[in-house]
Amino acid sequence: MKTYIQIAFILITGMLLVSCKKVLDKDPLSNPNSGNFWKTEGEANKALIACYYKMKEPIFSNGPGQSGNFLFWEALSDNASNTSNYESFDVVMRGDHNSATTGIVSKSFTFGFQGIAYCNYFLDNIDRVPAMAESTRNRMKGEALFLRSYYYNDLAQLYGDLPIILKPAKLDGDFMQTPRSAKADVVAQILKDLDLAISYLPATAYSDGRAVKGSAIALKTRVLLNNQRYPEAADAAWTLIGDGANPFRLSSNYAGIFFGDQANNKEIMFSVQFKAPDDYHSLDQVVGGRMAVFPTVELRNAYETGDPRRKMTLFEAGDPWAYNPGGFKQTGSTAEGQIPYTNMAFRKWVNTAINNASGATLSDQHMVKIRYADLLLMYAEAMFESGQGGDPRALKALNDVRARQGVNMPPKAALTREIIRNERRVELAFEGLRYNDLIRWKIADQVLPLVPYDGKGTKRKFKSFLFPIPLSQMDIMKGVWTQNQGF
Repeated sequence: MKTYIQIAFILITGMLLVSCKKVLDKDPLSNPNSGNFWKTEGEANKALIACYYKMKEPIFSNGPGQSGNFLFWEALSDNASNTSNYESFDVVMRGDHNSATTGIVSKSFTFGFQGIAYCNYFLDNIDRVPAMAESTRNRMKGEALFLRSYYYNDLAQLYGDLPIILKPAKLDGDFMQTPRSAKADVVAQILKDLDLAISYLPATAYSDGRAVKGSAIALKTRVLLNNQRYPEAADAAWTLIGDGANPFRLSSNYAGIFFGDQANNKEIMFSVQFKAPDDYHSLDQVVGGRMAVFPTVELRNAYETGDPRRKMTLFEAGDPWAYNPGGFKQTGSTAEGQIPYTNMAFRKWVNTAINNASGATLSDQHMVKIRYADLLLMYAEAMFESGQGGDPRALKALNDVRARQGVNMPPKAALTREIIRNERRVELAFEGLRYNDLIRWKIADQVLPLVPYDGKGTKRKFKSFLFPIPLSQMDIMKGVWTQNQGF
């Protein structure tokens, strides 16, 4: 059965017309006419799905007919490498990008602001619907505010200072004079939106693709950590972790979070959902058969001896593999791609029963964006960095992640920065979070130049803690915006 999000996504795609001439001045819905829309709750629901629309872009999640997905962000970190030229991930991985680089450098900016435009359009019009329960109206507003915050947080982490745009731009407006506001002001607006979203969203488990209160609390914690506001981050996380009615919990099936046990999984707090054959992607081909993005030796060595998450995350020599009855190895492989020079591939997310080297085009794993283990580890980190590492609640949060059924790693006796950061690395490996962690910890410039990106051992270059504002956007805002330093 399709989820609400999947059904409405199919409906809304026929109504969307997004111009890409300029990123910041677009109204996301041009058909039907706004004068005869916004009459019923059903129409409002369709417009709300437009707010989720950009999450279906492969660089945010995944998509059909693609040779890559959001997991390629891991290749910008010390956890993975990439042999594909998909969306310029390889260019950024090597540190060769500039303001004219296409792919993720330009599309992250474009897609993020398009997502914000969808949310602004919804929030500016939802109160026009005449007959709707106030609780329903507020819940829908909460979802849109959560999504606007999600898009803005990603943009702020990648580009720093941003224009704060909270209303649909008008064709005769002065959008070309909109300045970039300081990142701190952008973050203040994100947090304001999230507090309102938290007050509006239901305190239920996450299931159907719609954000809930816990989703917003976890995102608020992430935003605060990204900005080194550790006491506030700890307090935000504890409002859910310490709540006796908390509907989230750690899954007893670690591998199943990513494939096979995703339906109504109490650990998943927000995801982008798919359902084949109408709504699908090509993850099994790209990751499991093509191996275009693959683990580094550094990631493998980060696992403690006996940690079962290593085998649930990585393919190594001899591991069971559908492309070779003799296990994961080059000889006898029928996979589309060559086994990488590290002699490893990623197992996490992959349907290990699939052998379809020519294209597994009907994959439909949900792309998990926030989960409860991440919240627990963010809480442990926030407590430690705010001088509360000796609080038993902080240590328990980390040890609960290690002790989950099926992982059963021994508890740590005390928290240290190294322990917390390494636990995040191995628990959340290949989930697209490691690059952001290295950036927010301000150690990317120390770590990444030590990591090779090819079999010759060629080391990466670290260029900047921020992406450049895309050249096309700078040309539009010439004289109003200043380019990020270093570009």
